[in-house]
Amino acid sequence: MTTKLTPHFTLEEMTFSATAKKFNILNEPTAPQIENLKYLCSEILEPLRSYYEDKPIRVTSGFRSPTLSEKIGSSKNSQHCQGCAVDFTMPGFDNRNVASHIKNNFIFDQLILEYYDENDPLKGWIHVSIVQGDGNRKDALTKDREGYKVWK
Repeated sequence: MTTKLTPHFTLEEMTFSATAKKFNILNEPTAPQIENLKYLCSEILEPLRSYYEDKPIRVTSGFRSPTLSEKIGSSKNSQHCQGCAVDFTMPGFDNRNVASHIKNNFIFDQLILEYYDENDPLKGWIHVSIVQGDGNRKDALTKDREGYKVWK
């Protein structure tokens, strides 16, 4: 059974993890984490999809249980573990352009353009998070092999 979070995004795609399957890690969000995923989809992913004339968004990582997060080398305190963050690409679109649109037009907590390559603008991915209520920092960063940098 497919559980819709918003018109174009499902709970299944926001929780899918090949690593979780491979290592038999339970990756099921709680009710409050599902509400966070709905908010993320409705405030970031749906408007972004609409802006790009309903072109698909490829979610590469949404919700992560703390166990899964640690297994892939991330923090168990990651916003992914709260259902507040997503990593994605838009096939066929320059990641910097998509991330710039978010940076300039959306409320978000953290935006990271990860491993972008000007010579291959489809390389890398975009990480974005949002929290419900006040407290979204609009923290924009880039990340490459050297680490994180403030995105000006």
